[in-house]
Amino acid sequence: MEYRITESEWQLMELVWQGVVTQPEMMEHLGKKWNKNTVHTFLTRLCAKGILEADKERSPHVYRALLCREECQRQERQSFLQRVYRGSVGSMVASFVKDSQLSKQEVEELRRLLDQINGQD
Repeated sequence: MEYRITESEWQLMELVWQGVVTQPEMMEHLGKKWNKNTVHTFLTRLCAKGILEADKERSPHVYRALLCREECQRQERQSFLQRVYRGSVGSMVASFVKDSQLSKQEVEELRRLLDQINGQD
């Protein structure tokens, strides 16, 4: 199942993955950037998506991630790849390489990874 996380939801998930697990704790970390109702709305959406769960037996509710950061990142990469590059990893990597100044070390790492993929390592 694919889980789409908005930019605002990512900010809350980052807090949960760091161990900030109640809405009051989140509010403390977010400062005055967000209001309580907004945070509650996003937490509710994340629970509805199956990304978070809330222990409603405790007050304040304690939130727990149902997906790890790595799984969410993987799904985001796949979504980006499909949306922007029509699934072509080669086109995506080529465009990133063309647009970036790679160091000698980064070029060597990229070569090593490509060699591993092609079974030449």
